[in-house]
Amino acid sequence: MKKLSYFLFTALAALAMIFSSLGTVTAFATTEQTYDIVLTKVKLSEDSLKNFPKGEGKDSYTGAKLDSGTYFGTEDTLPGVFFKVYQYSDSAADHIGAAAEGTVVEGRTDANGQIRFTGLKEGKYIIVEDKTKSTIAGKEELANSKAVPVVVELPVYKAEGGTFTTGDNALYVYPKNTVDKPSIDKVVSEDAKHDTALIGETKTFKVTSTMPEGIKDYKKLTFTDKFSAGLTYTGNLVVKKGNTVVDPSNYSTDGTSAVGTKAAAISIAFKEDYIKTLNPKDVITITYDAVINEEAVMGAANPNDVKLTYGTNPDSTKEVKPDENPELHTGGAKFVKKDQTTKAALKDAEFKVTNTEGKYLKQTVSNGKVVKNEWVSSQNDGTVIKSNNNGEFEVKGLPYGTAGNKNTEGSTTYKLVETKAPTGYALLTNAIEFTVSSDSYSNAQKLNTINNNKVTIPQTGGIGSALVIAAGVLVVGLGFIAKRRSAK
Repeated sequence: MKKLSYFLFTALAALAMIFSSLGTVTAFATTEQTYDIVLTKVKLSEDSLKNFPKGEGKDSYTGAKLDSGTYFGTEDTLPGVFFKVYQYSDSAADHIGAAAEGTVVEGRTDANGQIRFTGLKEGKYIIVEDKTKSTIAGKEELANSKAVPVVVELPVYKAEGGTFTTGDNALYVYPKNTVDKPSIDKVVSEDAKHDTALIGETKTFKVTSTMPEGIKDYKKLTFTDKFSAGLTYTGNLVVKKGNTVVDPSNYSTDGTSAVGTKAAAISIAFKEDYIKTLNPKDVITITYDAVINEEAVMGAANPNDVKLTYGTNPDSTKEVKPDENPELHTGGAKFVKKDQTTKAALKDAEFKVTNTEGKYLKQTVSNGKVVKNEWVSSQNDGTVIKSNNNGEFEVKGLPYGTAGNKNTEGSTTYKLVETKAPTGYALLTNAIEFTVSSDSYSNAQKLNTINNNKVTIPQTGGIGSALVIAAGVLVVGLGFIAKRRSAK
């Protein structure tokens, strides 16, 4: 036993002499090396992205920090892009972007488009972009991407020797993206942004939207439209992809007003499963009908506000609208009937309106308001418009200008045909032209005055007296002659 103790003591003493010759030792355990990865998200154009990876990945990139302006041709980066770092596994490799197990660290790029992942141990990792949590500023969403690299195995060795570690010696990686957004446009009456119509006349509005790069990653794609008070939704909603009608089961119309609603709202929200079937440059077309109603202001634009709400992150969606929303407009004119000489107001004059084709205006009136105008061939079917006690009358809901004209542009000429004159006044034999424009109804200076003359009747009593006098003179003359003959 004493010999064993002596042997152990001798061995420990020898070890102590060895370590003392090497320097002071505070612990036998060594600290495990950790590594940093600095990720910078670079924003490239579609054309620029085609140039990567450079030289099939065998270019000057080594893992060190790059001069972005020189290497990429741009210093644009993308803040708000969310990344996850997974411990490498076959499962993670097969489901890049999915919520796989083994997430080591995660976060969003900062204002400079950069994020630093620290404390990574030796091993193999996959860096994954998660669009569902990204919050890209502006109206764009992440589209095409090329990551350099996607898979990282730590440590990464330098060509000149040594490894990338932490701090200023960290490994730099540069995943790259383009950004894109869906387009949206809207017209009425074929390709016209502006159009004019009769009150109650049906017009078909058409929304078109071209799908962007990255559309399959979208979680939300919803079209909404809000009508102004002067427009009424009349249905006939059709949704197409290209020339193919989309089955209504692929979208929701919750929030769409009932047919016949004024100031209506329309909503078409595509379901996520259907969005995944869409491809870049697919064109979605949505059409529906509307009419100008009796609440429309004459000469004013009756717009509707369409927008597209979209995004890869359902909690951070974006909106895009057409550069210019379409509008319908209609107009009218005001008149006053007067005595040509005295300028007194004349009531109960009756008129009918004709257009340049010689057709007559037929109006449908409800609760004292014109709710529908249409043109008919027969004068008998045309609506009678009568002057009131003040000699006033008006015509509302007539189109003016041509398709493509804004509400402030263009004018159209119509005619009034008097079918009954006021009592005691002569009927006008010539039709009266009038013009409808943006301010022909609202501008008091453009009030149309229509004058009538009283009927003049020959004074038949005066002519009779002259005949009697002439006959009396003749009788007296004949009597005088007869008396002279009798005296002889």
